[in-house]
Amino acid sequence: MHEIAQALLIHYSSRRPRRIVTVSGRGVRGKFPSRKSADPAQFESLVEEMALRFLEAAPLVKSLATQPQVFEYTDGTRQRRYTPDVEIQIKTAEATVFLEVKDDRTFTLDSEAAARLRAALPHLRQRGHRFHIVFRSDLLANDLQRRLALLLRMRPPRGRYRPDIDTSLWDPENGTPPPADIQQQWEDAKRQCDDLLRRIMKRDPDDLLSPSTR
Repeated sequence: MHEIAQALLIHYSSRRPRRIVTVSGRGVRGKFPSRKSADPAQFESLVEEMALRFLEAAPLVKSLATQPQVFEYTDGTRQRRYTPDVEIQIKTAEATVFLEVKDDRTFTLDSEAAARLRAALPHLRQRGHRFHIVFRSDLLANDLQRRLALLLRMRPPRGRYRPDIDTSLWDPENGTPPPADIQQQWEDAKRQCDDLLRRIMKRDPDDLLSPSTR
């Protein structure tokens, strides 16, 4: 207990984002019990689950939604679609940010995934959307995931979704405090998550997707 997301047309599509399927042998899929999401927050890999842990603890994040919407745009003569992994609302700026979560052990700049992101970026910016990439290495730095997993297991379970609660509190529904040492660990983890989010949002995704800089 003591260790504890060519200037052409882009628009919101009426197409529903693809649905999460049942667990298969190809990967880890599940639902994350987020107090910041009106609908069940869903993940399709361990790195997406890690990203949800960090976003849940970061006080800067007011709300989140997984696979929030499908963007459709024209790229030359080709019609493309792009669905961000996560959409977050930032408290201090009242801003919406889209996040793409990638495992940098396997993500390559010559992959179809990288090409899709490079094609989507100009069109998202044309609409005024902020977009950032979160890597697995970001989420594992400084033993963050182990400590978050332990703390979130100890934290009282969430009740019915309520947009009016302070999700940064240990037990926002009931106001029950944890022991003093756990409260300190929770405060330290929240600060680390906010610092990580600020660093991620300072990075230019073009730099991360350019072969000359990685």
